[in-house]
Amino acid sequence: MFLVANWKMNMTRALIDEYLDVLSESSIWGTLDGSRIRIGIAPSHVYLDHVVLGIQNRDLPIIVLAQDVSTRTSGAFTGEVGMPNLLDIGVKGVVIGHSERRRFFHETDENVVIKTDLSLSADMVPIVCFGESGSQRKRGKTFSVVKSQIEPVFKGVKKARERGITSPFYLAYEPVWAIGSGQNATPADIHEVAKYVSEEFSWPDPPAFLYGGSVSSDNIRSLSSLGDLSGFLVGSAWLDPHALLHSADLVRQLNRPVREGVHVK
Repeated sequence: MFLVANWKMNMTRALIDEYLDVLSESSIWGTLDGSRIRIGIAPSHVYLDHVVLGIQNRDLPIIVLAQDVSTRTSGAFTGEVGMPNLLDIGVKGVVIGHSERRRFFHETDENVVIKTDLSLSADMVPIVCFGESGSQRKRGKTFSVVKSQIEPVFKGVKKARERGITSPFYLAYEPVWAIGSGQNATPADIHEVAKYVSEEFSWPDPPAFLYGGSVSSDNIRSLSSLGDLSGFLVGSAWLDPHALLHSADLVRQLNRPVREGVHVK
């Protein structure tokens, strides 16, 4: 299982050091060793280097992901952060097309495809987010929205595989109506979407699914039992390192084999 803490626009250097110290002092790592549970942290760009070095200095088996990446790799693009920049500081993955990027910053499906291809080509782990809003779900538009978001990604991944690129790849189902609302999708909701995405497209290799949307220690065990899922992408709940560790231990106790897509180097 791949457990990713998305810090969004939170944390400071001092808080990050405290967070990593809590993780470092935990005795959980011995029990996680060999469990196939992997943990990732996605801080804001300004702290990526600090988190990478902090994890290395504490010898923690955690990978660092960026919350976004530019569609450009270099040049006169003020304010952008390119894939070479992320590679240079040891970042291992990228969250792409998060609902907040789509909603507030007008991220397009075309940009999501470009960023996914850049990630795969760089041997970076892409976590491609998708999901419908509450109004779209109420109008019965869930599958049509999901198809419009996933179809171009599928085509891009297929082309990448045809070029011999074998980098791991994740899809993160994050129903917009569940994010931060305290209302999470049910296992049945998640299963029907994962089943649709898996069967609607002829994937060159079966996609691995993460779920994000009001995940907590109260529901993570029941959600983890769902065979469609290979992990979670969680925001505010995992700003607390104790909550992240507790969730990892709850998932570990299930000892359920899942399709893995990432390995800590």
